[in-house]
Amino acid sequence: MSAQLWALAVAGAVVLAAAGLETFRSRWARRFATGATAAPAAEPYILYFTGDSCTVCKTHQEPALARLTGVRIDKVDAVEERTLADRFHVYTLPTTVVMASDGRALHVNYGYAPAPKLERQLAEARGGALRTAATA
Repeated sequence: MSAQLWALAVAGAVVLAAAGLETFRSRWARRFATGATAAPAAEPYILYFTGDSCTVCKTHQEPALARLTGVRIDKVDAVEERTLADRFHVYTLPTTVVMASDGRALHVNYGYAPAPKLERQLAEARGGALRTAATA
């Protein structure tokens, strides 16, 4: 019984360490990603990091992004634009970054981000006014 408790404790520690690392990585990317694009924006927008061989990008992320209405989405090839991808610590595709209109990175999502999550993040970036396909 004691060995099972130790195994459970070790598994819990690994999960906590992984969650902490992901939180740190996300905050680090946000902190150093100010002014990622030169294009001015009137409203928050999304940087979408993808690649030619990314199946999840084509089958899941792009349909989720298509459900967002009235949102500027800057598609970035993470291989061709390696400097920009490095700025956001993009090692996983897809990666989406919700950017404030002033160029600050507000949310960094490593891996698939569903449309409702992106809508919540955009609403937070706008100051709480949730805009969906029904209200846009």
